[in-house]
Formats: sequence, structure tokens, C-alpha cells
Amino acid sequence: MKRKKVIAALLMGAALMGMTAGGCGSRIDENAVFATLDGTTITMGVANFRAKYEQVMYDSIYMSYFGEDMWNNDMYGNGTTMTEDVKSQIAEELQEMYLLKAHMEEYGISLSEEDEAAMAEAAETFLSENSKEAIRQIGAENKENVIEMLRLHTIQEKMHERIIQDADANVTEEEAAQRTFSYVSINTDTHTDEESNQIEYTEEEKAELKTTAEGLSSAKDFEKAAEEAGYTVSTASYGSKDDEDASFDTAVLEAADKLKEGEMSDVIELENAYYVLRLDKEYDEEATASKKEQMITQKQEDYYADILDGWKEACKWEINEEEWAKVTFEDHFKLPEAEETETPGEGITDAPDTEESAAGTEELQEAATEE
Repeated sequence: MKRKKVIAALLMGAALMGMTAGGCGSRIDENAVFATLDGTTITMGVANFRAKYEQVMYDSIYMSYFGEDMWNNDMYGNGTTMTEDVKSQIAEELQEMYLLKAHMEEYGISLSEEDEAAMAEAAETFLSENSKEAIRQIGAENKENVIEMLRLHTIQEKMHERIIQDADANVTEEEAAQRTFSYVSINTDTHTDEESNQIEYTEEEKAELKTTAEGLSSAKDFEKAAEEAGYTVSTASYGSKDDEDASFDTAVLEAADKLKEGEMSDVIELENAYYVLRLDKEYDEEATASKKEQMITQKQEDYYADILDGWKEACKWEINEEEWAKVTFEDHFKLPEAEETETPGEGITDAPDTEESAAGTEELQEAATEE
């Protein structure tokens, strides 16, 4: 185990947890039932700790932008509050982690004595680096709840690595083959005036922009001509004009498909832009290798998700809604004053992913699993 990595991860956790509590802490009965999975009981202690740990991440990063009432707002426009969205995400995550735990034996996965010792040490350090007030508010007074979350994330990592080995992730060079082109995009929709107002281009102005685009199309030095005209040449790679992952309009890719290496396109007219292309490589080895890795990873992740979905369909999962409703995010966590936040806090730069399980538990996970 890399002790430096463990210490760094726990310091990050300490920076997150070392906050001033805005309320009176957790009032959850940690022994109450949060959910049952095929007869296995999951306690509120574990569920509440996971939820509160997530809250720290959101409060410390988003509250300065969206205000203290953000948990009651429909942040994603789906008719539910952020509280409901995050709690739904956490409940699904816990279901998946306990399913992975239940299927460990099938995949020959186990936790060693060293794993368990590392988790116990990580939890002890995590708790010792935080104030009693913060520990109480986050629902981590019982060290076993912290250890269980470490255990679940360790199992999740081990199971993920094992399960994706069974995926049919073969990708041929032909499937991954990428063409690369350089391009200039000239916006023909609106422009900003001296008073920062968005103004639509007139037909006369659009005609002038098209003349500029035609000049780029016939230029001997594409980059120089673009720079002189005030534009930047960018590059992009794609598989074919039917590439579902391509971010370009089909007309742009169709034009690129007609070019041979080194050739320039005519002006491509879209509804809100003119494009000029130069095909740089008919077969880009580097881009192809990168695309191949992406495709392999996607196939592995799809397989992993399918396995989990199958287990979800087959299991009996029941949430104790009455107890789960008691978990709220009304008592806010606040960052300490700047002079109290030293080096560990400086590493907090990225917001948690709102679509997938957030980064809140990753530091703890890494602390217990890095070898």
C-alpha cells in the first residue's frame, strides 16, 4: 500500500469535513433499516453517512453559486428538488454496491486482512482529523459506518475491474479508423456590438463573411490566411460521415469525406455558419488508437452496466421511505475561514459529477484500495 497516497487522500477528507456545522447534527437512528436487498439489511447509519458526505461536496462547491436554498430548488428542470435528485442517486448507488458485495464470491473477489486493516486505519485517521461537531453532523460518530463505506467502495473497485474482463470488447482497426481535418468556422448568426449587445448579421454582412470564407478556401497558407482574417484554425477527427459520436453537422463530414489528404473544401454553408476544411490525414494513427481505446472502454462499461441492470431486475430491493425521508440537507456545512484552510483544502478544485456518483467518497476509496 502506498502510504503517501493514503495520507493525501485523508487530508483531502479532513479538509472537506473540517467545517463549521450550520445545525445541530444528525438525528438519525443509525440502527434503523434504510433498505433491504434480498433479505440483507442496510442500516440508516451507512445511508445517512453516505448522504451527508455527499452534501459536504455540494455545499462546499455549489452553495456559493446557488445560495443556501439550492437543496429545495429544481436545479435540473426535471420537476424534483436537488435533495430528491441526490438522494435518489445515493439510494441507487447503495443498491449497486450491495449487489456487487452479494456477488463477490461468483467472481472470486474477497477482501484481505490487509484491506480490512487499511480501512480501519483510514477511518480512524479520517475521524481524528475532524471536529466532534463536524463528525456528529455528518453522521460518522460510529466508526463502523465509515469503514463500511470504505469496504463497499473497495469491493466496487475490485468487482468492476473483474467484471469488465468478461466483456467482448474487441475493436478492429477498421471500426476505429479516424480521419483528421483542420477547419475554420465563421459564425453568421449574431455578433456583439460595442455595448455588448447581440446583433444579428445583415444579409450584406453575411455576404462579406462568405467572401472571407471563400478567401480561406483558396488560400495557399490556410493558417496564415485564417489568422490575418481574425479566425483560428482548429482540428478534429471522425470515423465517417455517419459517425454517431461526431459533433459536427452531417454536411461538414460529408464534405470532409470527399477530400483527399491536403485538399481544401469549398465553403460549406450551414444555417448559422460557414465552414472551410482541409483534410490533414486520411488515416490518423494516433487518433485511431485513441478512438479504439475509447470504444473498448465503452464496451466494457456497457457490459458492466448490463450486469448490474440484470441483478437489479432479479433482486428484491425495498427502501424504508419513512426512515429515508428523515435524511435532509437543511443543516449546511460551511468552509472554514481562509486562514484556517491550509494546503489540504487547496486540492479541492473540481465539482462533483451530478449525473454519476460524486467524488465525495473517492478520496476514502482511494485511501483503502491503492496498492
